[in-house]
Amino acid sequence: MFFVKKKNFFFNKERKALINWKSIDLLQKYTTRFWFIKPRKYTAVPVKEQKALRVAIIRARELGLIPYVR
Repeated sequence: MFFVKKKNFFFNKERKALINWKSIDLLQKYTTRFWFIKPRKYTAVPVKEQKALRVAIIRARELGLIPYVR
C-alpha cells in the first residue's frame, strides 16, 4: 500500500498579502529553472492563489525584474 505525502501550502491568511510582483524570492519558488510557471500539480497551491501568482510573475517579467526564459 502506498502512502501519498500531503503537500504543504505555504500561504495562510497573513501571507497571502506577500503575493506581489516585488517579492522576487517568493516568485522564484513557483517557477522552474527556465522561468516557466510551475503547475498546481507540483506546488499544491489553490486556484485563487495560483492565479495571483501568475499575475505577479507576469508583472515582474514585464518590469524586467525576472527574465521571460533562460
